[in-house]
Amino acid sequence: MADGGDRRMIPKDMKGLLRISSEIADPSNANKTSEEVITQMDPERKEFLEKALSELNTDPVQRMKACIHVIKNTDDSEDGVDTKLSALEEILDWCGQIDFAIDFHKIGGFEILPQLLNHEESELRWNCLEVIAEIVQNNPYCQKAVLEHGLMPVLLKMLDTDSNNTVKTKALYALSCLARDDPDSQKKFVELNGFSYLMRAMQTNVEKLQVKASFMLRGMCTSNPEFKDTLCDIGMVEQLIGLVQQDHNQQHEHMMNALLLLVTNHQRAKQIAQKSEFKLIDFLQQRIEFLKGKEEFLEESEYAQQILSIMKQEEDTSTAIR
Repeated sequence: MADGGDRRMIPKDMKGLLRISSEIADPSNANKTSEEVITQMDPERKEFLEKALSELNTDPVQRMKACIHVIKNTDDSEDGVDTKLSALEEILDWCGQIDFAIDFHKIGGFEILPQLLNHEESELRWNCLEVIAEIVQNNPYCQKAVLEHGLMPVLLKMLDTDSNNTVKTKALYALSCLARDDPDSQKKFVELNGFSYLMRAMQTNVEKLQVKASFMLRGMCTSNPEFKDTLCDIGMVEQLIGLVQQDHNQQHEHMMNALLLLVTNHQRAKQIAQKSEFKLIDFLQQRIEFLKGKEEFLEESEYAQQILSIMKQEEDTSTAIR
């Protein structure tokens, strides 16, 4: 054959797929009949292979169209909600591939998003947010589509006001995927005062929100250091200092890292942190001493030491100037 392949290895049915799989796993199976292979195969492996063959013969676009139709036309009874959730989960599976995520938009999939984002059932809301996060991740086409459909303000509002913490966390996840390495989404985020939403998320007592907000903050400032000016304008430096000075907890590692990012190579942020009312140098020295010998807080201690070094340099510079 021109391509060097062996067409006998291409499975035409379940028996063929099972036989090839079993021969690869155990060459001795080559001497067995297909019926013997199937009989002796582990049930979980058999189920996996049956699903794999089924997917080989499935048209993803037609399946997504069917799921969209189900979501649009199914009632909101308990069974109806379960049916919608199943359809959403299948859409999520398909949209893990960029081409299918683009197809989802092209076949009108975005029409169901407002219905789901405003649904009274929280599980439908956060599963819909999971789909949005999946389709925009590293996907400029869908990032642009989400902006054009005006979904960013909806995501910000859900982050800020939804009654369910999982929904809030998924909204933040979707925003993070949307704004990651996408200048247009980042610009829109700033226009909508998105950093203030992040700051409020960090003020909550929801651990996942605090951590994800800190990660998004660091990611955006790393990709565009000019955002540090905006963060200084809204009081983020003061906010982070206040957060790390509260009773110690696991989340302080992320807050300390975010504070380090802001004061690194940014004069205005350093000057804010240097204000006497914060007594930041004294606090950092105390925190470093408190963390000594605690291996689980090693990274936080390192961040604190780096901030302390920056603060002392700034203090020495200020003293020299005076």
